[in-house]
Amino acid sequence: MQIILKIAGIALLLVGAIFTFKPDLLGKFPTSITPYEIIEKRVMWGVLIGLGIFLMCLNNWSSWRLNLTALLASLTLGVIAARLAGLVLNGFFMKQIWWLLIELAVLGLFGFLYWKQKT
Repeated sequence: MQIILKIAGIALLLVGAIFTFKPDLLGKFPTSITPYEIIEKRVMWGVLIGLGIFLMCLNNWSSWRLNLTALLASLTLGVIAARLAGLVLNGFFMKQIWWLLIELAVLGLFGFLYWKQKT
């Protein structure tokens, strides 16, 4: 069962990465879309990246609190990765930087909670 979850995690990570770098694969964007909005479209696919990270890295399914914290941390990490890809590909915007800083703070909080629950 564990190997199936790892394979599914790799598949989700790859699909999320593909759609993060090419978000208009499923449909074309309107011509009036701004680079800021394109970054937001990329961030949506970061959830798949985070879910893939969660399935690939989690080995202990005993505690639901630990699993929930790990899921939230990995989803946040996936969103951060997608936002960073968007910032590199579409340019830097101050509002996007603020979102990135907020997400990094949330990731730090979830990482701290995970660490406290694991010990």
